[in-house]
Amino acid sequence: AADLFISEYIEGSGSNKYIEIYNGTGASVDLSDYELQIYSNGSATVSNSTALSGTLAHNSTIVYENSSASAYGGAATTASAVNFNGDDAFALYNTTTASFVDIFGEIGVDPGAAWTDGAHSTANQTLVRKTTVSGGVTTNPTGLGFQTLASEWDTYSIDEVGFLGDHGYVPVTITFVPGFNDLT
Repeated sequence: AADLFISEYIEGSGSNKYIEIYNGTGASVDLSDYELQIYSNGSATVSNSTALSGTLAHNSTIVYENSSASAYGGAATTASAVNFNGDDAFALYNTTTASFVDIFGEIGVDPGAAWTDGAHSTANQTLVRKTTVSGGVTTNPTGLGFQTLASEWDTYSIDEVGFLGDHGYVPVTITFVPGFNDLT
């Protein structure tokens, strides 16, 4: 993965809201270069943000939760930006490069109650990024909706927290040895 990305999103009952971030970059990442941003109710400007801190090791996740969340019993960090409903866009932003590293939804658009695509919905569901995804959405899909909802996310029932704390993405490296594994 070129950078961190959002690997899980839970818009659960009551205040059970969680965001998981995954590091598959091959090295530890200083989280103080990042912030979580929420764009509430179709706003094109940040409604709330949380500056991150600490270091996230390669092939590790960190879970952020709403201050009143109670469904998950594992390690989690409270973040004021994890206060969303199914119709709010969410972003992971690199403050050093002044760029988005992942966008959830479409910033500046209120989809009504939620973004939907078949059985996928951003309201009252747990969404887990497919293990085949190796990076985030770095450009706001203006006017296009939440294009990757069905193609990049698996959907689970409300308050399903069993996937938090671990993301299954495993990068594969193929090494070519001249003369050994020629395809001729």
